[in-house]
This record gives sequence, C-alpha cells and structure tokens, in this order.
Amino acid sequence: MGTGGRDTLGPMKRRHGDSARQRRDALVRATIEVAAEKGMAGVTHRAVTERAGLPLATVGYFFDSITDLAAEALRTGVADDVARLRTLADELAQASPSADATAEAFVAALISPPTDSLAFLEALIHAARDPQFRPVVAEVLTAGRQVADRAATVAGATRTDPGAALALVHGYLLHALAAPDLVDADALLRGVRALVIGTLVDNGDISLALRLAGREADISR
Repeated sequence: MGTGGRDTLGPMKRRHGDSARQRRDALVRATIEVAAEKGMAGVTHRAVTERAGLPLATVGYFFDSITDLAAEALRTGVADDVARLRTLADELAQASPSADATAEAFVAALISPPTDSLAFLEALIHAARDPQFRPVVAEVLTAGRQVADRAATVAGATRTDPGAALALVHGYLLHALAAPDLVDADALLRGVRALVIGTLVDNGDISLALRLAGREADISR
C-alpha cells in the first residue's frame, strides 16, 4: 500500500459541504482508477491527487491515511453496485418475470466497467497480503452475498448458497479481464443457473430445480 499516516480503516475525518464533497468524491474515483491501472501498491498520495487534479495535501484533509482512502473507495464502489442491484431486485419482484428472465437481468447488471471490476479484484488480492485490509473486504463481500441471496429469492429459489454464487461471479470477472478472448459472454449466466439448480437439488428442492431448468414435465414422470 502507498505511504501515509496512521493506517486505520476508520470513517472520514470531517463533515463537509458540497464543494469539499466534490473533492472527496474526486479522490475516491481517482483511487479506483489508480488501483485498476497500477494495483493497490500504486495507490499513493501523489498518484491519487495527481489523477484527481488536487493538491498533494488533500488526502490528509479528508482521511487519516491513504489506506483509509482505499477502503472508502472500495466501500463506495460496492455500495453503488449494491444499491443498483437492490433496486433491480425490487423492480423484478413487482414484475414477476420468469426465473430465466430474472437470472438474465441480474447477470447483465453484474457486469461493471473494466476499471471498476479491476480495482475491486485488486482490493481482494491486496487483502490476501495485508490482513489490515481484510475487514473492509469482508464487509463488502457480506453486502454482495446479501444481494445474491435477494436475487435468488426473487427468482424463486430461497435455499441457495449466496457465497458460492458471488465467488462464481468474481471468478468470471477475473477471467473476462485476464483473457477476454477465451471467455464466452454467456458463461456467467450458464454458471449461475447451474449453481442454483445444483444447490436446489442438493437441498431436496427437486421440483423447483426442474422448473428453473425448464424441465417441469419431468416432475410427473
């Protein structure tokens, strides 16, 4: 991780008005871009403030350390995705589409811009090396699991494994970024469907698994 002061993962140091909020948001966005381009080790005061077009001391004005800024960037990016996916879940719950249509809508919504996806994956790798960063990663992964669980419920599957589903999504994103020519655009949708159906079978929900698989006629055989 870059240089900085006391490396805690606490909240923002001060409350600010609109102008300051814009500068703070610029720092957060710049952190995401730098992490995607250079990795978390490249997230330094200088790299972030230069990308944001702000004075070098700006990070210290808003955050106790560069680590706090990196943690806030991770939280912010995930919070935006979570809010968007929860809104989608509410809309789908009201519309009551088919299970396949629900899965397709969620999978399409899971694909983030490459910069955001790469910065997120860099944060996961950084947490593997830096135990101090693991609590914030655990925090955002928990939020992601809650969204995965909500998506499964909307699709009619109430007994699934949201942790496995989320890990599948992250693995797909990593492969799509690292070897895009080798990754089928529909692979994530097929993988999510197969995982949900398999979990339902393991839990004894055979009728629902067959329905999600489009094999309702097999129920009476």
